[in-house]
Amino acid sequence: MNLPFIFRNKNITRRYKEILKILTKNGFGFISDILLKGGHIPFHILKSHDYMGAGERIRKTLEELGPTFIKMGQLLSTRGDLIPHDILLELAKLQDDVEPEDFVTIKNILESELKGKISDFFIYFDETPIASASIGQVYRAKIKEGKDVVVKVQRPEVSQKINADIIILKNIAKILNERIVDAPLDFVEIVDELAESLLNELDYTQEGNNAERFRENFEKESYIYIPKVYWGYTTKRVLTMEYVEGISVKNRDLLVKKGFDLKKIAREGAWAIFLQVYEFGLFHGDPHPGNILITNDGKISYIDFGIVGYLDKSSREMIIDLFKAFAENDIEEVIEVLSDMGAIRPDTNLRTLKSDLSHIINYFYNTPLKNISVNDSMRKIMSTVYKHKLILPPGFTLLLKSLATVEGVGRSLDPDFSISSVAKDFIKEVYLRNISLTKILKENSKDLHKAIIVLRKLPFKIQSIMTKLIKDDIKVRINLDESESLRYDLNIMVNKVIISIIASALIVASSLVLTFQGGYKIFGYNALGLFGYVVALLLCLWVFYRIFIIERRKK
Repeated sequence: MNLPFIFRNKNITRRYKEILKILTKNGFGFISDILLKGGHIPFHILKSHDYMGAGERIRKTLEELGPTFIKMGQLLSTRGDLIPHDILLELAKLQDDVEPEDFVTIKNILESELKGKISDFFIYFDETPIASASIGQVYRAKIKEGKDVVVKVQRPEVSQKINADIIILKNIAKILNERIVDAPLDFVEIVDELAESLLNELDYTQEGNNAERFRENFEKESYIYIPKVYWGYTTKRVLTMEYVEGISVKNRDLLVKKGFDLKKIAREGAWAIFLQVYEFGLFHGDPHPGNILITNDGKISYIDFGIVGYLDKSSREMIIDLFKAFAENDIEEVIEVLSDMGAIRPDTNLRTLKSDLSHIINYFYNTPLKNISVNDSMRKIMSTVYKHKLILPPGFTLLLKSLATVEGVGRSLDPDFSISSVAKDFIKEVYLRNISLTKILKENSKDLHKAIIVLRKLPFKIQSIMTKLIKDDIKVRINLDESESLRYDLNIMVNKVIISIIASALIVASSLVLTFQGGYKIFGYNALGLFGYVVALLLCLWVFYRIFIIERRKK
């Protein structure tokens, strides 16, 4: 076997062979052929398999390959621009529930991370996990301060295993890039992007920071509760958060029995995701029912922050522009926004793309708002994205997946729930909120402050320029070919500049003169100051006349 140098590490080689064996067993032996036999293989070989049947096989293969591939699959399930929709549906089903590690091993990790015995930190620690996933296990406990908490502990050696798998995946991606002819994807780029997200999940302090930001963002929203992070009990491999007593939103019958208003919960859950996207630029990337509780006082509480999406101000504005263009049935604007996003490849057939986008927009126009489903919309949009190989930002596709999940949760609580109707109400409220003078001044305070500083300095700048003019310190030195026409134009241009400066100086000087109490007055104002204004006005009119009348006649 002619392996790359990186695979000559004994453990990595063993894992590499194991991966190829599992791929072959599950019907993906052609990938092994690409990796081992060499040569250039046309991309159509990857398309020759029945994708409808392959979806389930891909999911089961990833589950068999272990935590790295499960997580990679889950992350890929947000990338409708890369994966066909039917396979996306299968990837979304990836199960991350695994047999729990024995407590002795977990205890050793916990005590090593916290640098002390469990009894030094916890009054009580339940040895039976309440959840067990591929990366970590979650336990109930009570810290020394008497607070009930949940403690997430990373499994032993999971970091080493994932890092080894990432090395293998990066090298496999490199080989695929070299040996697959006409591949529309950059496999290395995709693996790099997914690896970064996965490595972030291995650092529990990152998840803690996410939770902290959510807590700050929702501080003023009475219907949302975000649990507190206990940093004294948190490390890269241990995360300790406040225990939230509540009922999972997937337990509809119990919520009804307890008397909760499910319509209200569904609406507030959708409102919260719009706030996250529009106001905060940080949104929950995996708001499935298992990650959402309803507290005893009816608040919505998120309890897992491993996957979040980020949208900077420009991305949010582009998304709003895109939705606005869709709403106005403006295909040309849709194309322009997509181009600004860097989504359209140079070889994209714009005519076909416009046609497909028109079909989507007609679907929105001909369907009552309450009947528009984000899930259906996402399927239509992502099918078009995949067909034309558009390159959407990861945050955008993750956002669509989050909205689809929130819609699914909302409809499981209230069959009449419409996320589109909530979106309409949210946009209306946000619009009214943003047209207030206070909001405008607040958002533009920095620019306003800079403008005020510039205006304050303007009289001194003008005075400096006037002083230099008087002393003949301002000189324009240009070497040109002997051309009377150019010399004439240059003289006119310089004259306009000088006259404009003089007019500005007269305005400033006249303003100062008007403040003097003495002297001859006209209509109650200092005559000299008024005279200065008149002269400045005449000079400005002359400049405008030269620019807009004479110059246009010449043209």
